[in-house]
Amino acid sequence: MSLDLGEGLGAVLARINRGRLGLPQDWSAEALAAAEEVVEGLFGPAQRLVIYGTLAPGEASHAEIAHLGGHWSEARVRGSIRRIDRGTHKGLTAMHLDPGAAPLPVKLLVSPRLPANWPALDRFEGEEMFRLLVPLEPAGGPPGVANIYTLRRAMLTALS
Repeated sequence: MSLDLGEGLGAVLARINRGRLGLPQDWSAEALAAAEEVVEGLFGPAQRLVIYGTLAPGEASHAEIAHLGGHWSEARVRGSIRRIDRGTHKGLTAMHLDPGAAPLPVKLLVSPRLPANWPALDRFEGEEMFRLLVPLEPAGGPPGVANIYTLRRAMLTALS
């Protein structure tokens, strides 16, 4: 399948993310899987994780990913970081993705060990956080795509 990025990478990622969240849309499950496969082939997001909080080097939960090794760099993601006001993550921060927002600086981990560790990271983040794909604006490099954990209820509202 060739992916028509004419509608924009952000729009394609929004469709994939709606599928990951189980939201209704006009693409079939097969089309979503094919689109995600093409995005993986172009950008390799399975080996990329955006970090903006406690998993960052020197932060409280960095031990959860320290064993992955890999390469760290700076990138930017469009959205805002807000404090979580309820639930098991109360008091922590979550990225609210917004393509119209100013780009925020984040850390990007690129590691070939990430794909095998997604299930453990998903469990660590818990049910309130959800792993989605996000377009990157790397500092000094070409655009890309990575995984990011964001507050599930905020994304359900934003993508509905």
